[in-house]
Amino acid sequence: MTDTINPDATALLSDLVAVPSVNPRGAAEPAETPVAQRIADWCAAQGIAAEVRPVVDGRCNVVATVPGRDPGTAVLFESHLDTVEVEHMTTPPFTPTVRDGRLFGRGACDAKGPLAAFLIALRDVARSPQPPPRTVIVAGVADEEHEYRGVLRLLEDLERDATTKVSGAVVGEPTDLRAVVAHKGVMRCRIVATGPGGHSSRPWGLDNPIETIARVVTFLAEEVTPSLADAPHPLVGPASLVPALIGGGTGPNTVPNECAVSLDRRTLPGEDPEQVWRELRDRITDRFGEDVTVEPPFLTDLALDNDPGDRFVAGVRDVLARVGRDADAIGTGWGSDASKIAAAGIPAVVLGPGSIADAHTPDESIDLAELADAVEIARAIMLAPAPPH
Repeated sequence: MTDTINPDATALLSDLVAVPSVNPRGAAEPAETPVAQRIADWCAAQGIAAEVRPVVDGRCNVVATVPGRDPGTAVLFESHLDTVEVEHMTTPPFTPTVRDGRLFGRGACDAKGPLAAFLIALRDVARSPQPPPRTVIVAGVADEEHEYRGVLRLLEDLERDATTKVSGAVVGEPTDLRAVVAHKGVMRCRIVATGPGGHSSRPWGLDNPIETIARVVTFLAEEVTPSLADAPHPLVGPASLVPALIGGGTGPNTVPNECAVSLDRRTLPGEDPEQVWRELRDRITDRFGEDVTVEPPFLTDLALDNDPGDRFVAGVRDVLARVGRDADAIGTGWGSDASKIAAAGIPAVVLGPGSIADAHTPDESIDLAELADAVEIARAIMLAPAPPH
């Protein structure tokens, strides 16, 4: 492809980055709604039907649709509206800045860049002399960075529309325009150790929860954490277990009553996150007894594992090959909304401009030439023939 910059995609992405949509992590704030409304207004100006749809706590999805020649079949392009936090950013998070062929700002690559590319492609398809072969749906959803409630509501809405079958989905994330067909899931939980507490001048005979959690972490590292050689998946590699957050104690002169460690366990396709938790709970309980509690997961998510030869997946890879991109199917260690879409029976490929290495960083940015390429690729997928029923 070329090094050409698409000025319309750049302008739209700048508009989206300028609207803050930081995920409120469960707080009752309408975080994504202003950017959802901005997209709906932009679609209306292009003559594209779009709806802002409530999800929870005033937070909304936005869904744009261009009808196809086959009204019974649709292709879905989905990306998320929310971003991670902006503390410690070294570039202005909501003042999009173009420098050296890149656009900087929070959400530039994760994932407003992919969404902007999908929307410009949708506009081009809407302007075509004839409708696309199948209906094209572009959805911007809330809450991907926390509890996935936006994509779950979207799937409920799609299920209610019995007249149209979604034959495949492209989920926008920064993949360097590679076709991600598999990724890991996750199980996150806390392990809590308790004790009687007491004065730090009289620690003898007191179970110190900090020391207990230290032993738990050592046990996890030596006997529980999967190794690189433990049955890796051919595309996503082995499972992993990381103690990610630890805390305990109330003061420097007090033996604490409690200490806890939060775990991030990345699961493989085929693993049940709840079963992974149960096995972990049983091993910890057997080793440490009742003074250590493995709390139920506060987050679980399924892994993604599409067949690289699936008809829709193969069609996406064919488009990449036609435009000179690497069409090999790959896997990743991170997760996305695609696993929920695939679990609903819709083949889902994760694909978008930008690099995951730039996501969540203090100077998040996206290559604008790659953004332009993403428009071309998305448009080609939108115009691909509808598969037979």
